Amino acid sequence: MVNELIPMNIDDVQAKVKKFIVDDKHFKIFSIIDQAAEAQTANLTIPATRLIIFGNPKVGTLLMQQNDDITFELPIKVLLIAQGANHTKVIYRDPYDFAGHDQLASGGQQILHKMHNMYREMIAALQA
Repeated sequence: MVNELIPMNIDDVQAKVKKFIVDDKHFKIFSIIDQAAEAQTANLTIPATRLIIFGNPKVGTLLMQQNDDITFELPIKVLLIAQGANHTKVIYRDPYDFAGHDQLASGGQQILHKMHNMYREMIAALQA
């Protein structure tokens, strides 16, 4: 897992991540799960925590066609966890750590490389 601390509140981080995913990269957001709200339904508390599930079905399907194990990793995700009022932890799994990543053909390896770079670009955009 990659873990980055961003000096910004979780709402602003989420807005920037959504802009990056949708406007800049033209990916689809499949779901945003408010895990803190779900914890409250069980009478438990955690800091504001949001899981953003996103991807590109065409690209993801190309990976799934090469290896069933990688299907478990898709769509891709980014987790946001509030760290006080003005910081947010951003966590994601590096695509090079996906199950089955080492069994992909060169085309699949190129996709993983682009996904890896996309996450790094996302972090850079959040730090700008």
